[in-house]
Amino acid sequence: MKPNGIPPALLEKYLSGECTDAEKEVVEAWYASLQGEPRYLDHLPDAEQDEIRQGTFGNIRQELGMVEERPLRRLQLHWLAGIAASVLIAVGVFLVGNLKSVQLPEMTIKGQRTDPSKALPVTTFKNTGKQIVRHKLPDGSVVTMHPNAIIEYHTAFATNKRFVIFSGEGFFDVTKDKTRPFNIKSGEMIIRVLGTSFNVKAIESQKKFQVDVVTGSVQVTAAGKSFDRQEVVLKPQQQALFELDSKKLTSKTLPPQTKKEIYEPVTIVFEETPLNQVIEQLEKRFNVSISLANPGLARCGLTANLESQAFPSILEMLCTSLEVTYTISGNNITINGEPCE
Repeated sequence: MKPNGIPPALLEKYLSGECTDAEKEVVEAWYASLQGEPRYLDHLPDAEQDEIRQGTFGNIRQELGMVEERPLRRLQLHWLAGIAASVLIAVGVFLVGNLKSVQLPEMTIKGQRTDPSKALPVTTFKNTGKQIVRHKLPDGSVVTMHPNAIIEYHTAFATNKRFVIFSGEGFFDVTKDKTRPFNIKSGEMIIRVLGTSFNVKAIESQKKFQVDVVTGSVQVTAAGKSFDRQEVVLKPQQQALFELDSKKLTSKTLPPQTKKEIYEPVTIVFEETPLNQVIEQLEKRFNVSISLANPGLARCGLTANLESQAFPSILEMLCTSLEVTYTISGNNITINGEPCE
């Protein structure tokens, strides 16, 4: 099913920065749906194609100071259609020098919009390793990122909102700030919070995005196939699922589980406990599978009193204490190191 068109007037409104928040969501959801559709114009009615092209070319001529009555040369129609498609798919960047407003909103300082040419730089961080890493954001919030997870944000957050783009899997522990809601964009899914902790799994290849709340409350919104607004509000032990193909957003309350997910905290004590027994206890507590690259590691002993700690923190402490390392793939962990005497 091809995405429905949207009024050219709404596109112009978006490009000029006059859209409401709701209108911005519609345009950005439409833009996201065009990925992989460079010839999207071909699917629109002829009248709508002409209207979009005329409006687009008019804006380009105006910005470049071109006089329509004195064209330098006549372009072939099929070439013009190619330009229009490229311009529309790039929503917000066809004017030379503009910020990528589809990716990151413009910064504001003391309620005033900044000069795009002096906009704050953007930070992009990707976990390229094979371990889970903690990444601190400008407001003190922390995201614990799995391998291949990517986060993008302005190097300093605005005074009225916090906004990041995230893909992959990660656990967010958001610093509470009632004056600045925290917004996460993962594909066509938007997550809004004030201060809470939750896990986001937004891996494109899995065709389903997932949000699991541990503390606080989270609002998840997404546009449906007809660009209707879908919204769910999650409390602890609740989950939202957004299916990429059907564009369907649902939520449910999770039943009590025997094993916890790796981002859920537990309290556990080890007293000179051999590593093989430590692994047995962790596998009983968490939904993980742990193996030793060197069987001799099983004799290593661990002493630790851990209170309300999630699995990544426990694993980090274990590796530091025993001077070993680990790699993770999904819920499978391999511990590497030299055997103990």
